[in-house]
Amino acid sequence: MQQKPRQIAARILFEWEAGNQFAESLLREQLSQSSLKPIDRHMVQEMVFGVIRNMILLDKWIDEKATRPPGKTRARTILRLGLYQIAFMDRIPEHAAVHETVATARDLRLHSQSGFINAILRGFLREKENFLKRLEDWKTTQANIAYSHPNWLFKKWKKQFGDIEANKLLQWNNQIPSSYARWNPLCGNLEELELAWNEEGVVRKEVHFPWSEDAKIYRIVSFPRQPDQLESFKKGLFYLQDPSTLLAVNLINAKPDESILDSCAAPGGKTCAMAVTMKNTGTIVAADPDQGRLRRLCENTERLAVSNTTVTLNVSKATHDLPSSFDAILIDAPCSNSGVMRRRLDVRWRLSVQEIKSITEQQVAILKENANLLKPGGRLVYSTCSLEPEENHQIVAQFLEENTSFQMVEEKQLTPFEHGVDGAYAAKLLLNQPQ
Repeated sequence: MQQKPRQIAARILFEWEAGNQFAESLLREQLSQSSLKPIDRHMVQEMVFGVIRNMILLDKWIDEKATRPPGKTRARTILRLGLYQIAFMDRIPEHAAVHETVATARDLRLHSQSGFINAILRGFLREKENFLKRLEDWKTTQANIAYSHPNWLFKKWKKQFGDIEANKLLQWNNQIPSSYARWNPLCGNLEELELAWNEEGVVRKEVHFPWSEDAKIYRIVSFPRQPDQLESFKKGLFYLQDPSTLLAVNLINAKPDESILDSCAAPGGKTCAMAVTMKNTGTIVAADPDQGRLRRLCENTERLAVSNTTVTLNVSKATHDLPSSFDAILIDAPCSNSGVMRRRLDVRWRLSVQEIKSITEQQVAILKENANLLKPGGRLVYSTCSLEPEENHQIVAQFLEENTSFQMVEEKQLTPFEHGVDGAYAAKLLLNQPQ
């Protein structure tokens, strides 16, 4: 029997609540097993992502409406699903949202809870205007509730950026992210890409950023179907990539015939962008310790016709433990991902002060481990997609204090509220020639 969109969304949320997988992975897995129409697939995604993005707010509403609020149960998950539809999915008739959500509860064997779920949803519907009016007030008075972010993180960002910018950041994280595509000249000229997109019905707008002037970037307004189903994608004419990721590529300024180490390289967006600036000459050693992510890197380099790259799990094997092997090193370090929360829905719920501390220890170790592979006079770029100074400037400052043969050339922090792209940090260091 074909499952309905709400059933699929509820099952994904049940699994996500159990903490087994990331939301994006669960969605991809469930949709791959269904034969839903594109409009229904989009509906499932919107419901799942919307519930996760707005969880604190939805729980606040549930706790206010229920005399005896449910704990972390499947009934609460179904209530979140119903409230999200009523409050935020205007194209769904309100009474249909209630009826279908209650029916979903019954379909998923929550018969004993269906009356309670029906009562809460109908009660919210009667007071919807009042709830939404209060939500507008909370956006300025209780932004962490209105935009569903952990209070400790909101307080941290207010101290870091100020109240206005922190509020803007919360708003940004709850937006549906834009898609961007970088033209890949290794697989065809620009006219070929434009012609293909015109035939395929890809609606786009060319955009420019100071740190990516050498690349041709487009904001995708709409794809006619999934990007990987397009011939232009299969031919490698473009790569989906947020412009912020090109900051590190710009700073390292990889040149033809150079030897480059891309540490923590998967899934390969920066690797492939460097191959373009190197005109597919020289050598890039692309290393990543995750076998699954490494497979994606190989798929991307093959599709994008990158031929100057050696992919490896182990940097030491690729370099035969030789020091001073590379003209330049890019360390795109594992991080908290706090700059890409609108894309990575799980981040705000799994992040903690302790996790940030643990990540910084890993970052310090990776930076030290890779630094001795740089030739004298070589460039080292350290980058993250984090907004946290503990993972960015403070890591680099500590490294420079302990390694006086390096000097800072340039560093830059991109923030969504200032630059209109995902958060990213990059610092360019130079290894001085021995005296």
